[in-house]
Amino acid sequence: MTATVRRFRVFAVFILCAAMILPLFTVKASAGEVYLWHGATELREGRTYYVTEDIKIRTELNIPAGTKLSVRDGGSLRIMASGTVNVYGELAVAIGGIVKNSGKLNIKSGGTLNVYGNVQSSVNGTLGISGNVNIYNRGVFESSSAAKIYTTANIFVKNQLSFYRSSDVKMSGKITGTETSDIQLRGIASVTVSGQMDIRGHLTIGAAATVRVSGTVTLGISATYTRFTSVVITRSGKFIDKRPTYEFEDMTVDILIDEPDVERRGIDVSWAQGEFVDWEKVAASGVEFAIIRAGRGRAGKDNTMAEDVYFRRNIEEAQRYGIDVGVYFYSYATSVAEAEEEAQFFVDLISGYKIQYPVILDLEENFQGEIGKKKLSNMIDAFFEVLMRNRYFPMLYSYKAWIEQYLDMTELDKYAVWLAQVSDEVTYDGGYYIWQYSFTGKVNGIVDYKGDLIPVDLDISYKDWPTIFKKYGLNNMSSS
Repeated sequence: MTATVRRFRVFAVFILCAAMILPLFTVKASAGEVYLWHGATELREGRTYYVTEDIKIRTELNIPAGTKLSVRDGGSLRIMASGTVNVYGELAVAIGGIVKNSGKLNIKSGGTLNVYGNVQSSVNGTLGISGNVNIYNRGVFESSSAAKIYTTANIFVKNQLSFYRSSDVKMSGKITGTETSDIQLRGIASVTVSGQMDIRGHLTIGAAATVRVSGTVTLGISATYTRFTSVVITRSGKFIDKRPTYEFEDMTVDILIDEPDVERRGIDVSWAQGEFVDWEKVAASGVEFAIIRAGRGRAGKDNTMAEDVYFRRNIEEAQRYGIDVGVYFYSYATSVAEAEEEAQFFVDLISGYKIQYPVILDLEENFQGEIGKKKLSNMIDAFFEVLMRNRYFPMLYSYKAWIEQYLDMTELDKYAVWLAQVSDEVTYDGGYYIWQYSFTGKVNGIVDYKGDLIPVDLDISYKDWPTIFKKYGLNNMSSS
């Protein structure tokens, strides 16, 4: 074999190997080459890089103007406590990609963060936004961090933007939420003089939030809005509400927000406590309110709705000894028509009684959880509209896990919630106004036929319901 042939074969092998190795570092795209980035090299201006693995940033990373860093499906970019990412170009998070920030994430003026996947910023991280943030149809941006949204910032939301309880947000720029957006303020939020929020989707002000508006917040005609605490509007602040008036607005959480908080101890009872409840002893024990089961939906062999066998005795005896009462109905409904039928049966049971506490739908059966969130929302709306047409203040009861798994509370959080969670403290992130914290309480007067104490549910209520209902003429109560 001649030297020339040998040289040709060596050169051919080299070309073949290079062709096999090259795809590990570059990917052909319509706009040119895309480079796989493994976190070890500096990003060069004008290039597009893909992240397809787990990359940890422990120092400072700059994404230059004209450069795109895209975190792809299955890839993650983790900004560690010592790390900083400065975005002068574009940081994109694709569907299936994730950015987790425990350090500093800065979107500089002229820079862009495009979120199709998931961005999380922890309580240890900080956010500085001077440029553009776009949260698209499946994008989720969740922050527990301190955040500064500067005057030049524009945040566009088509899906979810959440600032959680530990967040501290100072906003001088603009947030725009489309009809499909879900924006949640659950920590400290300050909208400064130049700050603007234009909401056409859903806005939630959480129970633990502190919100101060010195700029402008606008709720568009299509917006929905739930707040569980007061919002401070300063002299320079504007809160513009363009939504149409809701027919039953005086029977939703809107009337509760600015009412003072109280803490009152109570119980809830049904047929399970039997016929031997001594309400005089219950009242003497310090119980301030009782929520009493009035009836249930269609169940059992006869498939009929039924009044609780001890309802009338319980409500009349409790009120006789000065205990304020609420009432609840245990639902078995699986359709809007059945929910309406149950609600009318419920109204017929309680008509004629003054009800000092809310009128409650108990929804907790597992088979109802399989109905689907949209249909359940429609059923609850239908049940409550029957109550509200009869001037009863509605409330929804269920367990924390059931609510979180089966209900869409962005659709239902205009209604007050009685939350069941057996725990030393509540971990439910939504609003609630009564907390059922024990199923095994012992109260003097709740006894069996032998006179022995038996278990009863224990509750705490956080509003002065009798005063509120008299003010609005609800539940057969009046100010006279």
